[in-house]
Amino acid sequence: MMRFSSVLSRSSVSAFSSSSPPRWSSTVAVLGAAGGIGQPLSLLLKQSPLVSKLSLYDVVNTPGVAADLSHCSTPAEVSAFVGPDQAGEALKGADVVVIPAGGPRKPGMT
Repeated sequence: MMRFSSVLSRSSVSAFSSSSPPRWSSTVAVLGAAGGIGQPLSLLLKQSPLVSKLSLYDVVNTPGVAADLSHCSTPAEVSAFVGPDQAGEALKGADVVVIPAGGPRKPGMT
């Protein structure tokens, strides 16, 4: 049986280390970025050294979320997109798409 540590080379392990800069980065689109899950998720993604560009999309309030995240001192660039006509632009060039969007709960839902 092969040990897991012998499978990973030193160079591949260092790519995931927080002490060294990443060798690759991603453009991430968050669809539903202004919601209760989308906002903290976007903050976590903004803090990741593996994210170089963050595209935030929602039907309302996205520019405010993007403004808040732009104050975080990280290299990731943040862009805001609002409304159905800008959904395609938010997805342009995305390597990863995360969709925390959903409808609000209605009375009686669990």
